[in-house]
Amino acid sequence: MLTQLIKLLEGRESGLSLSEISRELNAQPTAVMSMIGMLVQKGKLIEIGPDGKYCATCGLESDCNLLRAHGKRYVVASHSFT
Repeated sequence: MLTQLIKLLEGRESGLSLSEISRELNAQPTAVMSMIGMLVQKGKLIEIGPDGKYCATCGLESDCNLLRAHGKRYVVASHSFT
């Protein structure tokens, strides 16, 4: 299923949210979140904000109203963001 998750995200430049990934893979969000967490930790996926940019660069991730309202999105680490 990890391979399916990566392949799903490879064609999505703006990434997908947890709920979108869960729906596409027909899997429980908790199971998908575990897989995403492992892939982010290994550097295979990147968490981005709802605007399509890296969340970590601003340093205010814990106080971000956009993330609370729209959630994080995930992309394959090989994508470039400008």
